[in-house]
Amino acid sequence: MSQFEHQWQALVRRARQAPDARDTDVPYGFAARVVAQSAGPSGAAPWAALEQFAVRGFLAASACCVAAVAFNYFGRSLESSAETQIEETLNTVLELS
Repeated sequence: MSQFEHQWQALVRRARQAPDARDTDVPYGFAARVVAQSAGPSGAAPWAALEQFAVRGFLAASACCVAAVAFNYFGRSLESSAETQIEETLNTVLELS
């Protein structure tokens, strides 16, 4: 028998000889109450987490929409002013020639 097996058997022997020190004075219905509390309200717990993520998702989507509109608005206004400047420059060059 290997040294590990010998030590394992000695440990098992000592564990079997150890007294049971668990507290058996648990009130009646304790296990049922613990299980009922861990389950929580029947339908509210899953929806509460979903609502929290839905609000965060809505806020993130709103921020993206505002950023897209702002980017598009400022991009258009810069393009139109740049186009206007190019046209004025071309008109000036054409008038000079």
